[in-house]
Amino acid sequence: RLFTQLETFGASEDAKWRICEMDFSGELSKFTVTREGKRWGEFQTPVIGEFNLLNCLAVIIAADTWGINRDVIAEALRTFKNVRRRAEIRGEERGVTVIDDFAHHPTAVRETLRGLRNRYRERRLVAVFEPRSWSSRLAVFQDEYANAFAAADYVVIASVFDSRKVLEKGKSLDTRKLIDDISQQNKPAIALPGADEIIAHLLPQLREGDVVAIMSNGGFGGIHEKLLAALREQ
Repeated sequence: RLFTQLETFGASEDAKWRICEMDFSGELSKFTVTREGKRWGEFQTPVIGEFNLLNCLAVIIAADTWGINRDVIAEALRTFKNVRRRAEIRGEERGVTVIDDFAHHPTAVRETLRGLRNRYRERRLVAVFEPRSWSSRLAVFQDEYANAFAAADYVVIASVFDSRKVLEKGKSLDTRKLIDDISQQNKPAIALPGADEIIAHLLPQLREGDVVAIMSNGGFGGIHEKLLAALREQ
């Protein structure tokens, strides 16, 4: 028996609280919330991606339960300052936008790229991923990663971080196989050792309007600032 209030939420029609009419085309993401099929409110927030808006919906439900005014909730979401390394724009040089994200799990990679795809619909999306967390360095999600980059136009995979230690734990992620699997989806993809090699490879190919999404749970050899500096000097 449940001794608490239960609220269901999501994007499906059977949820009590539902998120719909999502629009990621502007600087702020816009969405509508319905409750038991009736329009409840319209909101804006700087965060992107359906998964982040569902997090916002959970906050809305909790705040409403505590009696917080709807307008106060809306203003809080509109002015929310996102945490670092979550689709964080690190800079823009020569029309190329460099984004940093902490994604290191196939679900996070997939949803991050989906969110960026919705935000930058008309721009080429280049995904750069470093397998650095333990779950990404091991082969446990080998197949899941193959489908996680579907929203990107071009994919670069760095070498597995500290691969010698990985072998002590189990089978390592096979980046060559991952590249082959992604390439079979008619998507250009390449495996490169690290930050410097990736920058050298990307620099002559990047063009105005490109969005480079760099995903790692570590420093990735300072790739963000190095890439921006290289673009400035180009």
